[in-house]
Amino acid sequence: MIVAVLILLPLLAAVAVWLLRGRWCRTVLTLTALTQMVLAAWLFCRGNMMLNIGGLEFGCIDGDIGQWVVMVTSVLFVLVSLHLPAWLSADEKTSQLRHGGETGMPGYVLTALVLVFVGTMNLTALARDFGMLWVAVEATTLASAPLINFHRSKSSLEAMWKYLLLCSLGIGLALFGTMLLSAGMPAGASLNFDRIAQVDPQWFKAAFIFCFAGYGLKTGLAPFHSWLPDAHSEAPAPVSALLSGSLLNCALIGMLRIRDAAPEALQGFCNGFFIFFGIFSLVIAACFIIGQKDFKRMLAYSSVEHMGLIALMFGFMLPEAAKIHMLFHSMCKMMLFLIAGNLVLAYGVRRVDAVSGLFSRFKYNGKLWMLGVLILCGVVPSPLFFTEWALVQSAGLLTGGIILLLLTVVFCAMTDIVIKMCMGKAGEPELPEADAAAEKLAAVPVMTMLFVLGSGVWFCAQIFMRLIN
Repeated sequence: MIVAVLILLPLLAAVAVWLLRGRWCRTVLTLTALTQMVLAAWLFCRGNMMLNIGGLEFGCIDGDIGQWVVMVTSVLFVLVSLHLPAWLSADEKTSQLRHGGETGMPGYVLTALVLVFVGTMNLTALARDFGMLWVAVEATTLASAPLINFHRSKSSLEAMWKYLLLCSLGIGLALFGTMLLSAGMPAGASLNFDRIAQVDPQWFKAAFIFCFAGYGLKTGLAPFHSWLPDAHSEAPAPVSALLSGSLLNCALIGMLRIRDAAPEALQGFCNGFFIFFGIFSLVIAACFIIGQKDFKRMLAYSSVEHMGLIALMFGFMLPEAAKIHMLFHSMCKMMLFLIAGNLVLAYGVRRVDAVSGLFSRFKYNGKLWMLGVLILCGVVPSPLFFTEWALVQSAGLLTGGIILLLLTVVFCAMTDIVIKMCMGKAGEPELPEADAAAEKLAAVPVMTMLFVLGSGVWFCAQIFMRLIN
């Protein structure tokens, strides 16, 4: 019953928002998000498994990855729902001042599409068989594609079509892999995750490769990631936050479901794919973040990096670390995309060289931007430091050294970009009203930062207590 409500609630709310057309939209959005979080927490906390990393207990959760992802998505959805209405109002006013009129889709349309998008992500995470999983992942593509073209510019239209075409290609590969998986089962066997039959090893290898490539494309692992920088940079900030913080986690579920169906003899074969493409994603992200000239694309390539890290954690059989990393990467990336949206409101561009003196120009956004990037890069007391530390320890000397080197490269490249943006002389604001609106929109990022930092300090305190006892 709870599962059905989690899937249907955002879809019914989207219908209500569409019919109301602006009236009570904010109330419907917020109440839907809060209700979903309560239901997800109820579903999530019914399990008895203690999630821990390095002996540190993290919380009582159900062991299923889908319920974990629904909980993460629900937390992000609440925060985005608090930010979205104010952002829409500020974006509309700024567009009128800069361009003399409305340049994006109506706010109620965006709100309705966001609700449909969340509903399809819930369906993806809670699907219990490979057929429904495939349908749900395809639905997330169709629901999110129009959101990328919110501003109706040439570049956003191009990004939307690139996203549609490439993700449709990936879904096609995943469908073929699912058909191969079914062909390798005994006649009449079910594709349900809980009743999966033993699959012929040769059929399974072929099925796994196609499903890994198909769902890996949607996850943003290199070299299947080419849609991601364009889509994340062109989408409006709240949508970018959901694309990076929630959608990539949902797509990763497809890869994990097919791996979990592997015969025992092929577990090492499957984990090898996660490890190889995880490291390759780190390499590609490091190369493209260096000297990046668009700060939203920088965050997009950082998503490629962190999905690579999560894939590595699953490949090295560190599911607890992967789940914690998934949560805090989603929180940090959501916060940074919202701040990036505030900067776009104030400056009207995404170019790094057009932004300087954030510390002196903004009371909150500049400091949050710098601190958020440091936390995302795993600087103590970031919770991500502990998951990355666990990964490097488990990866062995050679692989761990490579991972550590690539993380250092990403850290240096991102901090170099952010320091250039935060330091220096702040020019006169083109639109003082836009600067004021950007500062007012810092409330949700501040709340998120306090939660992430508080969690990191808790981790540090737990380790300190273990050391002195």
